[in-house]
Amino acid sequence: MKKHEFHISHAHNTIGTDGNLPFWIAMIRASQQVLLPNTKKKVLDFGCGEGKFLPVFDLMDSLEFGLGVELQTKLIEKAQQHYAQPHIQYELYRCSISKSYPSYFDAVYSQEVLYTIQNLSAHAEDMFKSMKKGGFYFATMASHIQNPLWSKRRSLIRKEEEYHAYDYSLEEVAEIFFNAGFEVGLKRLPVDYFLIYHPEITPDFSNSFLDLVNTSYENKMLFSFWKPEE
Repeated sequence: MKKHEFHISHAHNTIGTDGNLPFWIAMIRASQQVLLPNTKKKVLDFGCGEGKFLPVFDLMDSLEFGLGVELQTKLIEKAQQHYAQPHIQYELYRCSISKSYPSYFDAVYSQEVLYTIQNLSAHAEDMFKSMKKGGFYFATMASHIQNPLWSKRRSLIRKEEEYHAYDYSLEEVAEIFFNAGFEVGLKRLPVDYFLIYHPEITPDFSNSFLDLVNTSYENKMLFSFWKPEE
């Protein structure tokens, strides 16, 4: 963990504003409860988008090396342009991480990515092979069939986004990663910061501002996938 006390303004100064920021901060803080403190970490951001997560992690913890991977070329180009550093790199995802980085990462993070993956078993196996023994994979997931808003969000995603949206229950995800060799843990994502209202996105994605808050606190989950040391 970094010596200085993190404040959200530090993130704003580094990456600007982003609707994912409250979730990224919550995920990092929750992960720090189980990751070894005061150790430099090699971190993978799977589905990195424009690349903003790793600079935030670098503010909040000790980052030895960070790799962000993403399917969309235009997003990787933005990440490389704005956030690449000697110890933070971005690459276009090409179906496998473990082939290039076997037993390499201390921690893997993904924010609302699991539901976009058709072959989740292959993904779990690839992540398992890419992680060091004792490493953790942390994944947020509100886009699951047990979320009452999922059918609405799924329709919007399939209509407007370039990626697909697959139907998974929390139990299905847990079973898939367990079968890949992980110990599987689950909790609600402990969101501390304010969620931001948008006059178009909020009702389209969550019906109402209240529904956005309720579903973020009740249905947005954080998986912990731990690779046993033996």
